[in-house]
Amino acid sequence: MAEEATSNATVSVPASGGIAGLFRKTENAATPQAINSQMVLLTWLAFLIAAILLHRLAWKPILRALDKREQGIRDSLDEADRARKQAEKSAEESRLATAQAMAEARAMTEEARQNAARTAVRLEQEAHEKVRRMLDDAAKEIDATRRRAEDDLRREAGQLAIQLSEQMLAEHLTPAQRQAYEARAIEKLPT
Repeated sequence: MAEEATSNATVSVPASGGIAGLFRKTENAATPQAINSQMVLLTWLAFLIAAILLHRLAWKPILRALDKREQGIRDSLDEADRARKQAEKSAEESRLATAQAMAEARAMTEEARQNAARTAVRLEQEAHEKVRRMLDDAAKEIDATRRRAEDDLRREAGQLAIQLSEQMLAEHLTPAQRQAYEARAIEKLPT
């Protein structure tokens, strides 16, 4: 109860006074609930000084730091966008290069296939030509061998005929008849 009496004594605001009654000096002005104009003025002055100091010393550097950070973020986003566009461009160029390389590989494969087919045809023709030449050479060799054999047979037959003729002539001809026969045979020989 003693405390209640103290608190009642310090807050002595008349009901009819309203707000103006708050600024009236009371007997006990040192209490925390007592408000006077000088204190309000000093509070506002302290607030303004604090606001000016905070504005100059804290807000401006903080705002500059925030602006700098915002600009850094913007720059990073722009760089990321440029990198993304470059990556897309590189991917497109890579896709085009791959498609071009595949087309070139297909063309080279087709050209190699055609070259192989032409080479196979050429080799087959060369083989047929070689076989034909070998057959022609064999036929010529056979013909030459046959002719040599015929010539040898003719010579041997001629020699046999001469030997038989000489035996017959030696037995039936006189030496004068034999000389006349040999002279005629020599005249018939090709020169």
